[in-house]
Amino acid sequence: MGIQFGLPEELLNTKNSIVIFGGSFNPPHNGHIIIAQLVREMFGNSVDMHVVTNSIPPHKEVDVPFGIRFELTKIAFKKTGLLVSDIENKLGGISYAINTVAYYKKMYNNIFYLVGEDALLTIEKWYKYDELLKKIKMIVYPRYKDIKIVERAENILGNLANSVYILDLPLIQISSTMIRERVKNKQSIYGFVPDELIPYIEEVYGDR
Repeated sequence: MGIQFGLPEELLNTKNSIVIFGGSFNPPHNGHIIIAQLVREMFGNSVDMHVVTNSIPPHKEVDVPFGIRFELTKIAFKKTGLLVSDIENKLGGISYAINTVAYYKKMYNNIFYLVGEDALLTIEKWYKYDELLKKIKMIVYPRYKDIKIVERAENILGNLANSVYILDLPLIQISSTMIRERVKNKQSIYGFVPDELIPYIEEVYGDR
């Protein structure tokens, strides 16, 4: 069957379920908020949704401490009503998805793990990715809509690709890298991040 496009109706109405939206949020931006809102609307009130800030991201170097990124993320998502979790900091060590999932599995039967399409480019480098995909439904928001990325992931994952779903969402062309570069180059980030975050982000990232 392979990677599927869209989520079957029966998955949208599963009980005792949670969507985990994890990331380094370095920094958080309006693209993150839009994606989270669209996914929450997709599921309605049938599932919980937590925004989980990585403590020590396993696949990238982050020079902004967890505490700062966590506080920025809480401010960014404040008006959405979504819970911003510091569980990966409490768990300690490198923020492997499988450890976060193990924590939530104690409370939820079904876990939807929300990632960007770029995650499929490195899925084989994820810690215990094969074990992880047996425990979750990986839901993917598009960043490129590139069928070659999907085909590559299917070739690597084999039958595990059955646990991956590409969501039918619009492309949001905002990234944390873009925000950092704009701040570094003294360009405006108005409209890219929540207004109340602008002075904080400019202060934190201005000299990095």
